[in-house]
Amino acid sequence: MKNKFLISILGLLLVGALVGCSFNNTAKIDAISDEKTKTEVTNQTVATDSAYTDAASASAAYEELTVKTDWDSKATVTFSADGITIDGSGCTDDDGVLSITEGGEYKLSGSSDNVSIHINTEDNVKLILNGVELKSSKGPVIYGEQVKNLYIETAAGTTNSLEDASEYETDSEGNDIGKATISCNDDLIFLGEGTLNVIGNYKHVIAGDDKLYIESGTINVTSNVKDGIRANDLLSIDGGTVTVTSKNEGIESKSLLFINGGDLTVNSVDDGINSSCYIEINDGTVTVTSTENDAIDSNGGFEGCITINGGEVNATGADAPEGALDADNATIIINGGKVTATGGSNSPITENGGDNNITGETFSGGGGLGGQGHQGRMQGQGGKRDNGSFNPDNLPEDFDPDNRPEPPENSSEDNTL
Repeated sequence: MKNKFLISILGLLLVGALVGCSFNNTAKIDAISDEKTKTEVTNQTVATDSAYTDAASASAAYEELTVKTDWDSKATVTFSADGITIDGSGCTDDDGVLSITEGGEYKLSGSSDNVSIHINTEDNVKLILNGVELKSSKGPVIYGEQVKNLYIETAAGTTNSLEDASEYETDSEGNDIGKATISCNDDLIFLGEGTLNVIGNYKHVIAGDDKLYIESGTINVTSNVKDGIRANDLLSIDGGTVTVTSKNEGIESKSLLFINGGDLTVNSVDDGINSSCYIEINDGTVTVTSTENDAIDSNGGFEGCITINGGEVNATGADAPEGALDADNATIIINGGKVTATGGSNSPITENGGDNNITGETFSGGGGLGGQGHQGRMQGQGGKRDNGSFNPDNLPEDFDPDNRPEPPENSSEDNTL
């Protein structure tokens, strides 16, 4: 699925690391359990102190999804103003909450203004959205508290809408129950041939604490508060049509972010696409616009922490000191594709290939941490200058106060930033 260029790997193996980035959670990968079906998921624990310090190792850490296809049909669920109607097993109506406690496939339809779906099982669960319009007054609409892998599939020809509450209920320790309209503590996979519209009113819109894959379907995300789509581990967009509109960040991974296909459009106030470690674009069409920060931003701090191998990328960032492509002090690597980057400033770029049109100043050093909001980024620019020690009794012998050189035009003696 990933179309890497040999030159990228050979070149990046020689690059020294500047700053590591953490990959902090337990990961799960699908494995083939027998000759005919792909059913088993094994646990792979990634040490919390592990770090990627170069692009080659970060790229090699990508885990390709094996989509589970054999499912036991458990129940058909219909939502309405009168409540929840269940035809099947594996789930119950718990006072307006659809509680799923067994693995399998669940087909959902209907509408409700006061409903939530809670998943708590050690098995795989697949939700087929077959024309639902669901709102929650308590928190998330879909909350995977515990699940081996949570699949969300949109049925072909259907439009599905989900919207969370503006305030979330808390658990016995005072913690929010969930963090997004679709919130999952384990791996989260999106697929299907229908349309999914998701609105977030409290924190994020779609959030996965482990890996998050988007394989197919049309997904429209509107964030009124925080990130549109967020993952703690790997975030991989492999297909589909994804549109994110966010008052904060558009798409964020706290570790690795890969775009391997699909049609992605992001319009955000803060960073459009942000990763704490590594971003790799291999294919697809990516159009990103940020009004007050960077279009594409990685905080990995090592050479190639943004690597573009293919696809068509159109990145538009804000005026300087923000910009289109930001890798902090590190160099961005472009090996192929078509890249158009417009903004106030960009990190240094090494172009090994591709059809590229990069505008804006090139900066090195100074910038903020990224992903902290445009105000935090502005505060991170540079710092107070050291004017040194001035001693009027220790002037050069040839100093002439009446014959000082004229300062350059438009200069100022005030060096405060």
